[in-house]
Amino acid sequence: MAFGGSTSANTKPHTHNQTLQDDGGDLSETLTDMNGVVLYSLITDNSAAVAANTAAIALINSVPSGLVAIWSGSIASIPSGWTFFEDIPSVSEQTIQTDGRGMYNGQPRTQMAQQFNTGHVLVGKKPTKVTWYLYKNGSPTGSVNSYIRNSSGVIRETSSTTIDPSTLTAGSGSATAEEFTFTGTTQLVTGDMVTVEYSGGDGANNVGVKSDNTAAVTDSIMRQYTGSWADIAGEAMTYIVNWDFAYILKS
Repeated sequence: MAFGGSTSANTKPHTHNQTLQDDGGDLSETLTDMNGVVLYSLITDNSAAVAANTAAIALINSVPSGLVAIWSGSIASIPSGWTFFEDIPSVSEQTIQTDGRGMYNGQPRTQMAQQFNTGHVLVGKKPTKVTWYLYKNGSPTGSVNSYIRNSSGVIRETSSTTIDPSTLTAGSGSATAEEFTFTGTTQLVTGDMVTVEYSGGDGANNVGVKSDNTAAVTDSIMRQYTGSWADIAGEAMTYIVNWDFAYILKS
């Protein structure tokens, strides 16, 4: 039996890849039959990924020494040549005091809150401490508490701090800064609230919390719980929220 070349019109023209060297990873063409139908792709082209990685490395290497960047990734993914620093304290606050509102059982409100929405610096942060400016009227008993709640009021974290209201200073003009500690592990998302709450007392014996009735905080809103949550437009709680952040330094 002899074999000879075919002159069939069905024979398809073909070429061989002569540029495999240094092609960025295109190690083989696809395997096809004589009609050009792809049977199997031996190795796919990864040149785009190589180019992207090369560009990223070049960008990292071009950063000048001494540059600082906030870091939210894992420690394992920190680029070579950068030093990691963590637990750097930071703060967001609204400390103007022009008004005060009482909280007690039977009052239209037992909870006051500041809600943080898209664009506010606290979205994405993990509070370690919240400070409210509190005072007492009469002789309230029980405890004052603080929470991180979602936009529907569901508790996300409870502060480990409770305040005995009898220890507060009497009168709206004598409010004191009261700190409530959080773990620093609850990351705020859009719509989350930090709250201060007192559900004891009565009209003569209650806890007051300071606020500013002259202006609202941008990308944030003051709220109160009156059996359901309600916004208070044009006003803001008086508060300080602390959180820690991490950063990396280019060596």
